[in-house]
Formats: sequence, structure tokens, C-alpha cells
Amino acid sequence: MVFAKGAGRGQASMRLRIPTHLFRATAAVAAVIGLAAASPARADEARRLPTFTSDVDVVNLNVSVTDGRDRYVTGLAAGDFEIFEDGVRQQLCLFTQERLPISLAVMVDSSLSMQNNLPAVKTAALRLLRVLRPGDKAEVIQFNHKFAVLQDFTDDMGLLESAVRGIRADGATGLYNALYVTLKDPRFRRQSEELTRQAIVILSDGEDTSSLVSDDQVLQIARKGEVTVSAINLRPPRPLTLDTEAPDLAAFFLTSLARETGGRAYFPTALGQLDGVYDKIADELRTQYALGYVSSNPQRDGKWRHIAISTTQGSLLLRHRLGYYAGGLRALQARGAGPAASAPKAATLPRRTQTQ
Repeated sequence: MVFAKGAGRGQASMRLRIPTHLFRATAAVAAVIGLAAASPARADEARRLPTFTSDVDVVNLNVSVTDGRDRYVTGLAAGDFEIFEDGVRQQLCLFTQERLPISLAVMVDSSLSMQNNLPAVKTAALRLLRVLRPGDKAEVIQFNHKFAVLQDFTDDMGLLESAVRGIRADGATGLYNALYVTLKDPRFRRQSEELTRQAIVILSDGEDTSSLVSDDQVLQIARKGEVTVSAINLRPPRPLTLDTEAPDLAAFFLTSLARETGGRAYFPTALGQLDGVYDKIADELRTQYALGYVSSNPQRDGKWRHIAISTTQGSLLLRHRLGYYAGGLRALQARGAGPAASAPKAATLPRRTQTQ
């Protein structure tokens, strides 16, 4: 993710090493540039953008833009963005703010400490799911010391609502386990031929107490994927003072994960704020820009490529992934940097199972 303020090169106020994902483009992707949908002027701009063949890797980025009052900004054109890879200006070949299909995983901490909060949490989760439109799909996951997919990806709102209402509190908190298994889902990691907005919204109220994997392992696998994580922590982060006995690991981890994937971390101080948080997440999914470019560097060596994006339109904040591994997963594995290099032994990992 990057927060880029104002116009010009190198004006990013905060930079973090975060990979984006490559998807295998088809000839049809050129038509998704989408500039023509809004106005004749944008149609002219679209015609000036290049087309590309099915053998080209396009670096795909979802970009959120907000103003100084944290309102999402719409109506920007392709010419309002500049993309740089390792400091080299890149030519935009894909741009749209048109509605794209959403694949959304709603993850809810169902540990025993959540028992009193679950009614409000369920209501807010249902509110988020109800903003989905035709073509969107969602799944519902609960986690405590176990991991369960209560409803796999579907567009059937009745099934999704039933799954949310079926969440029950019990046991300890396996936060890292749940995220690791979800991020390992091939649907969040594959090189897709379709432009989609892939998102995970996770809600928890405390630190991990029972996982077999570490926070670093979760962050590593998140960097190799293409999904944006929005995290909600019902326990506000403790202020860091000389009297603080230990850092707030949950707040630090969830904030890091959200930043690494181009998302946001939220810390509501009351259950009544949950609806507003979920509304904010829904607004972001609806207003993101999809940008794409073909790298001017032809090497597919699995190395990290830094990405910076700026806008020429005033003091706006941009949030997105900050890079990718050239050549995708195969190149990483060839370099010994694939999932096997950092993942724990398969025998210790929790499994993805669906509860009927």
C-alpha cells in the first residue's frame, strides 16, 4: 500500500513493501479499459491507450482515493494518474472505475470472548453483505480455535444470511490460522483472467491465543496474493507508554496486514459504530479504480518490483499495493522464495472445511 499525496513523482508520504498480483490478460481485457463508459472525452482517451495480446502479463492494481476529509473521490480520469515501477514511468494500458465483480470473504471471530458482541456483529455483517450486487459473490467464515466455512462463495443472499445467523461463540482465538487458510484459497491466489475486486473483511476482538502459524507467515502469504484485507478490531489499541507491559500485538498485526494488502484497519470504540465501519468498507469497494500496465522491464525473474502511484489532482491520498514479484508464483518458487520457503509443515496446518 502507498499513501501518495498530491502530484508529482516521489511525493509518497509513506511507503511499505507490498506486492500486487499479476493476472494473465486476454484480448478482452483491453475492452475493460472502461474509459468510454462515462463520456465521449473518456472514449477518446480510451482509444489512445494500447491494446495487448493474450501472452502479456498485466500488473493489476486496485486504487482507493480519498480527500482530506476521508471521503472517497470518484470521477478521476486515466490521465490523472502516474505509475512508476522501480522509479521508471510506466504506460497505463488499463483503467476503469466501472463496477467490477466482487469476491468477498466475511470472517468473524467466534471465540468465547465474542459472546456478548455477536448480536451486533451479526447485524453489521448482514448489512455489509446486503450491499452486494448481481455478479458479486461472498463466503462466510467463523473462527475460534477451529476454522469453519459456514457458507462457501455464493450469490444466494438467503444462504449467506443463514450462515451469519448460525455463528456461535466458543473456544479460543486462532486468528493467524484462519487468515492463513483463507489467504491460501486458490481463488484468492490464482492468476485470474477476469478483473475482480477480491476482499477479505475480518473482525476480531483480541490477540491470537491458539494458532499453529505465526503472524509473519500470514503476512508473507498475503504479500504473494491479490486480495485486499480490511480488519476490524473491537478492542481499541492500547496507547504505547513507558508503563505499557506489552505491545498490543493484535492491533499491530491487523494494521500491518491491512497496510500490506492495500486495505485499512478500523478500531471502533463502541458496537454502535460497526454499521458505519462496514458502510465505509462497502463504499471503498464501490469506488476503487482499477489500473493496469505492462512493465517496461521484460525480465520475469521473481524479483520484487516497487510501484508508486501519484495523482495530478490536488491533495489526494492514494492507497494501493506497492509492488509485485515479477513472473508470479512460478518464478518465486524457482528462486526458492515461494510458499514452501516460509510455510510451516503441511501436517501442522489447519484445513479448510465447510460446515453444513
